[in-house]
Amino acid sequence: MNKKDKRSRKTARAVQNALLRLLCEHRIDEIKIVDLCTAADINRTTFYLHYTRIGDVLDELRDEITERICKESDAKFDFAVPTDPLPFLKVCTKVLESYEFLGDFVEQSADADMFLTGLKNEFSKHLFERYKLSSGRSSETAQYVLRFLVGGVLDSYTEWLKTRRLTPFTSVMYHCTPMVRAGLDILSRIIRDPLPTAR
Repeated sequence: MNKKDKRSRKTARAVQNALLRLLCEHRIDEIKIVDLCTAADINRTTFYLHYTRIGDVLDELRDEITERICKESDAKFDFAVPTDPLPFLKVCTKVLESYEFLGDFVEQSADADMFLTGLKNEFSKHLFERYKLSSGRSSETAQYVLRFLVGGVLDSYTEWLKTRRLTPFTSVMYHCTPMVRAGLDILSRIIRDPLPTAR
């Protein structure tokens, strides 16, 4: 889908929202394309202009979330010189909360775990590419640390949703910040003084 095309972007958002709403009540394999099109108020021809299957909508959403967080946090993140990670975590929060039905989907859908695993994988991969660019190194240890940090942040978000959001998520992120900072310190140490890989 052409990200610069305003009409395509509006259609994609309508389809994403409709699917997230439907997934709160049905498994993905129970949803028919005609039902999704009705819920999104589009015709099937429009759907097939952008997607080949319903799973493509979740794939697009996963990639979009990852791209938005990476783009909006570019100036707030440096692996070589770690700073306060709270601004980065706030970007993550802002992007996740900008999807009207994402929280309900994560909280209620039986298919949410599959989506979140894909999101962790994609986001970890993007961050590792950024790490390699900023450090000039490809470190398996750094890859594991990044995966741990991404998993922890997204798991915290998921658990927060399941508590009916009684505590502001910014407060949760504030308390997670020291752990994320410790992970970023490890990543910067790997850049400065990489340890030999044990074989």
